[in-house]
Amino acid sequence: MDAPATLVWIAPEPPDGPQSRALSTWARTHGVILAAPRDERPPALPVDEAIADAVETLLDRARDALTARDGDALERVLSSAESMLRAHPELPQAAWLMAEVQRARAAGLRRIAPGPGSGQAADRAWQQAEALDGGRVPGLGEQASEAHPPAATIALELAPAGAQARLDGEPVRPGAVTTRAGTHALVVTWDGAPVWASWIDAPAGSSSLRVLAPAAAPCSKGDVRLARVAGGSIDATAVRCTQWVAAAPAARPGAVRVATCEAHACGPLLDWTAPARAEAWTWTPDAEPRHAGWPTWATWGLVGAGAAIATGIVIVASGVLQPAPTATRFVSGGIKTQ
Repeated sequence: MDAPATLVWIAPEPPDGPQSRALSTWARTHGVILAAPRDERPPALPVDEAIADAVETLLDRARDALTARDGDALERVLSSAESMLRAHPELPQAAWLMAEVQRARAAGLRRIAPGPGSGQAADRAWQQAEALDGGRVPGLGEQASEAHPPAATIALELAPAGAQARLDGEPVRPGAVTTRAGTHALVVTWDGAPVWASWIDAPAGSSSLRVLAPAAAPCSKGDVRLARVAGGSIDATAVRCTQWVAAAPAARPGAVRVATCEAHACGPLLDWTAPARAEAWTWTPDAEPRHAGWPTWATWGLVGAGAAIATGIVIVASGVLQPAPTATRFVSGGIKTQ
């Protein structure tokens, strides 16, 4: 029985007719069933906007407590708001809301029964707010800290490859991330959906952080989308699929370059051309909704996940390389349907 393998077509355009015939004959000759990558993604964290609304309500109550100079009520509502936010760093506005909690706390320390050390505590709270949202002009009844939070640089490493990150709601890339010393909300996303989130502490100066976020399933679109042609070989550093096939256009028209792979290890790219007597083979793409962020051709086949790289990646569907159950063929003597 033919062995199944996930196929990845690496090129800025889908294969033309001769290239498709070449891929089909390669699969038949090598006893391989070329299958589409599975559409499986890491489980997304639920984002409940009602929590953000509840924190907004608590901040309104905190302002009322400030006006009434009720220190006990102020601390109760601020503690409740902070606890809710610490439990939900995945909220897009978590950092901004936490900054407002800290500013309300700073105002309370200055205005309601200030005592020894309250000024320093208020400055720390205001600086923490500035570290989270970059700072703002003090409002009525607020007093900003004269000092600012010191600079901090985080050497951020994300695993798996292909994941993205947001720090305090702003996109950041793996590598050196410049911010301010203090507590921050870090969210790791996959195709825009949060899959990991936590509050982190960035000390002044340089530090490092490695985040192990949930990965895409092996042989899924997210797993194979980072494969690319590098010179005369396949760069598959991040791929975990146990058996897959990489294909790309060859220099000769109608020919393809094919490599068999196991996880991150791929064999050499070898040219393949359909035999001259190969059966005529055609394919019509199914209508698929366009995926945001992809060029028009990316709706071809089962392309759906992944960012375009320098050469581009097109993930070929299993239906591409197998004739339809019913097809019209032109033969001597007329039209034959089989």
